[in-house]
Amino acid sequence: MILVTGGTGLVGSHLLNRLIKDGEKVRALYRSESSKAIVKQVLDYYNTEGYNNIEWIEGDLMDYFLLRDALKDVNTVYHCAAMVSFKPSDRKAMFHVNAEGTANLVNAAIECQVPRFCHVSSIATLGKSQNGELIDEGSFWQNDDNHSVYSQSKYRAEMEVWRGTKEGLNAIVVNPSVIIGPCPPEKSSGQLISTLSKNMLFYTDGGTGFVDVRNVVDAMVELVQSDARNERFIVNGENLKYKELMNTAANVFKVKPPHIKANRLLTGIAWRLERLKYMLWGKEPKMTKETARTSQNQSRYSSDKLTSLLEIKYRSIEEALVNIKKYKHQ
Repeated sequence: MILVTGGTGLVGSHLLNRLIKDGEKVRALYRSESSKAIVKQVLDYYNTEGYNNIEWIEGDLMDYFLLRDALKDVNTVYHCAAMVSFKPSDRKAMFHVNAEGTANLVNAAIECQVPRFCHVSSIATLGKSQNGELIDEGSFWQNDDNHSVYSQSKYRAEMEVWRGTKEGLNAIVVNPSVIIGPCPPEKSSGQLISTLSKNMLFYTDGGTGFVDVRNVVDAMVELVQSDARNERFIVNGENLKYKELMNTAANVFKVKPPHIKANRLLTGIAWRLERLKYMLWGKEPKMTKETARTSQNQSRYSSDKLTSLLEIKYRSIEEALVNIKKYKHQ
């Protein structure tokens, strides 16, 4: 039996699709009945039969006894659950879910002697590029004020997994770059796609890594089946400048590409206006001080460690965007 947390999210739903296709027995943790429809839509899109074979457990990561029950007869845990928000008021909740929730799951997995544990972390927990060099698994987190609350909470979550490995947990940590794939527009990745599928005016000088969600899932499953133990792996398909991504998306979605460069002054004004809207009306900011700074920085990531171990053939980001377009029009 395999347990998937965050089964109704972007990675979780695609992971369930892969596991069902592989004939695995799966159990998934979910928080609301309506969110399960996302999984059904994903499976239907990929023509995967077996939705009714998923064993669903309603609950969350803060219920330790529920987690312990959910781990009965489980040989592998895929921990995909995480909270993403740019609202300053969600800071405490993000640490609560991402860090404390992960600690609960790690402790329960150790108690139940689960043989394999795969944690979905993020490139946000790694160091930043200095002078444009590639970031790899040996890059270290810089403890400064330039990290978003989300990245801080994911770093804390990852530390709980590494702590668990010192207590007997057999873990793999994957650090995906920005994940591109079909998901509802209200999700974090869905918000990005909503932006990319519309006419765009502005672009910035920055850039980062991007990866198709199907490659992330393939890497997770194959790493768990490999001999790798207590290691981390970056999963990154392409390093792109934001303008390159926007131009590719404009071509796929048949919209206008951006043509106005937003410098640091403009992005500085933008995040302050977003902060003001949040203070006045409580609207979640589309840009924060941290994301404004990131939009001007170019970070590049190496996936050599993963590709030297596994035969992962990365899909292009254009292919990932075409997949999203097909999903939206199914």
